[in-house]
Amino acid sequence: MEDSSSQEPLLGRELSNAEGSSHNRRGSYGSNSSKDDAVVTIDPEGEEEAPDAPVQNGIRQADAINQVWSRAALILAYCFIFLCSFANTLQWQIMSNLMPYVVSEFSAHSLIPTIGIVASIMSGIFKLPIAKMIDSWGRPQGLAAMIALATLGLVLMAACRDVQTYAAAEVIYQVGISGFTYILDIIIADTSSLRDRTLAFAFNSSPTLITTFVGPIIAKAFLEGSTWRWAFGFSAILFVVLSVPILSILAINTQKARALGLLSKSSNGRPWTISRVRQALIDFDAVGMFLAAAGLTLILVPFSLHGASTSYDNSVAITPIFGVFLLIVFGVHERKAKRPFIRFSLLCSRNVAGSALLSITIFIAYFAWDGYYTSYLQVVHNLNVAQAGYIGHIYGLGSCIWAVAVGYLIRRSDRFKWLALAALPVHLLGGALMIVFRKPDTNIAWVIMCQILITIGGSTLVMCEQIAVQAVASHAELASVMAILGLAYYIGSAIGNSLSGAIWNTTLPRLLTELLPEFSPEELIHLGQDLKKQLSYPLGSPTRNAIIIAYGEAQRRMCITGTLISLFEIFAVSIWRDVRVSQSKQVKGTVL
Repeated sequence: MEDSSSQEPLLGRELSNAEGSSHNRRGSYGSNSSKDDAVVTIDPEGEEEAPDAPVQNGIRQADAINQVWSRAALILAYCFIFLCSFANTLQWQIMSNLMPYVVSEFSAHSLIPTIGIVASIMSGIFKLPIAKMIDSWGRPQGLAAMIALATLGLVLMAACRDVQTYAAAEVIYQVGISGFTYILDIIIADTSSLRDRTLAFAFNSSPTLITTFVGPIIAKAFLEGSTWRWAFGFSAILFVVLSVPILSILAINTQKARALGLLSKSSNGRPWTISRVRQALIDFDAVGMFLAAAGLTLILVPFSLHGASTSYDNSVAITPIFGVFLLIVFGVHERKAKRPFIRFSLLCSRNVAGSALLSITIFIAYFAWDGYYTSYLQVVHNLNVAQAGYIGHIYGLGSCIWAVAVGYLIRRSDRFKWLALAALPVHLLGGALMIVFRKPDTNIAWVIMCQILITIGGSTLVMCEQIAVQAVASHAELASVMAILGLAYYIGSAIGNSLSGAIWNTTLPRLLTELLPEFSPEELIHLGQDLKKQLSYPLGSPTRNAIIIAYGEAQRRMCITGTLISLFEIFAVSIWRDVRVSQSKQVKGTVL
């Protein structure tokens, strides 16, 4: 199975400001005061609210860069962003195709969902402090930190000698790479108008058109000609080399803005006193982030443990109750906090709440049926790793192409909700047909057809939910609101992985025990956790047939679960408030 949680969905982000809501700044960019430049926002209904927090250094830096660089520099920056996305998507293609073999080498094939869940939780939660960091310090600084973190994870994966080290390295890598992707999205949002932002995101995702075909071939070459360790080492080097240019152009233009007096020199040389540390914790909403992280962890991780082994302790099932309690406390804290991560009224608005619900629902469903998918294609349909990779990544490829059409339609119609309403039946139909056609005796063409429908419907919904959120946030709130939607994605993927892992761990071992009574319990455990062992039995043999039947039943249950959950999408879209994207005046300077 592939760890699909390692890639964020196409354009899984949010942005902007609508109904003509723009923030008014007082003071100059060269001011050293931390209390000037208050932002006045206008809510979606046109009522002015109290001033928000002062414009932070990272936001000032983004605005200043837009004012100093030329159109040619902006185009060059987007070319460098393309290189970053190319490196990101290529390494994901390689890793997702090799991951089943990595964990199988450690005899831990069934641990894939658990690793994915922990990585998803940490990736989602860390978006919150990352948002605070790039608003306070700057986009280039945050990008550099995430490059270092993701590279460290890749190096540790290449050098690991047991599944525990690999799991830890996977979490480090996922936090870094998801933060890297998130900051790239913020940079794109900083440098594009809301009307053209979907097209800008489509350009950012365009490397998928290349890497979808190249990635599985490279993965197969490393698997057959070398080892998966060298594949991870290659990915680390490529990622660093292709990420340096975007850092360079941002740093150059930041210095240019300082030289022109648009930015003041940093004044962070003060010593860290107790009062300053206390203020920093308040500014970063440390209490709120701890409550959110602990609550999500207690809710999500126990699901993946169910059925994983006979040593599973049923008392662990009570921990989600404490998790729900902590999330309730988090909500209360955010409403009363001096410096909340996001305005409570914005968090509870129809567009933000509806988009978060939609994102969670889409990706619970997606990862519920996507669990062990490439393993299924190899075992049941006898495809090699490259062929399974091509089919498994139809969503990434198709959504990249479809994004151009959706972006054009949003730009021409100046609306987004009608597209989401049109996409709902397409997405639901694709999931329902997957129940019918994902069976061992079904031609692979029907399975591909279902994936295409899911791609068209799902990617349209994802892109529209971003615009829905963008339409109610000011530039100062951009990073925070995008982090919330990113967190919703990771919550959905974690729950989806939990469901797929629970279904797999309760279905496959039971059926293998029933269909292969001549195998000892130890042999059955090894068979269920080792993909290479499963593929070693020739197609048509009694053992391979038993494995195929077990795979088919597990996949059928996963598809039913995902389709039923998808029905919540109808409510999530229906509560949105439609707005004209052309009325947003969120960014200024030289932008797309």
